Amino acid sequence: IALRLRWYGAGEPKLVFVERKSHRDKWTGEVSVKERFMIDESEVQQIMNGTYPIEKKKKEMMNTMGSTQSEADEWELLVRQCTQVISSKQLVPTMRTQYMRTAFQIPFDATVRISLDTNLCMISERGYDLKNNTVWHRDSEKALAYNEITRFPHAILEIKLELSG
Repeated sequence: IALRLRWYGAGEPKLVFVERKSHRDKWTGEVSVKERFMIDESEVQQIMNGTYPIEKKKKEMMNTMGSTQSEADEWELLVRQCTQVISSKQLVPTMRTQYMRTAFQIPFDATVRISLDTNLCMISERGYDLKNNTVWHRDSEKALAYNEITRFPHAILEIKLELSG
């Protein structure tokens, strides 16, 4: 199981996805699953320290977003499981991966999807600049030491096929 905080775009995050990916070996017959929920950047620290107001957010989902009881229950279960893992294993962000992605796909046809990732960098996210436990990621304006970044010198080409059957 992999758990990650993900955002799109350069600079500081605004919306953050909390993602859980459960990988299953094909020989077991089980399917790998990626589940995620979206939060505001200001709520990440609450997710990390177990103070995220799950009940309040669930009510908001149902009252203002038109979610069904079933959808809200599934969301709640995912949020509770993610926050429980973060708490029990004392997880903190440790690495940021940045890259430039170019995607290719025939419009309205997902049978073949191709992505090309370039300028891949892995950056230490070990909290060198945390301020009173309120900032959960490194300040992107601060310079990196040479040993805090690893640049991957190749591109990554991924081809995803949606096969019938």
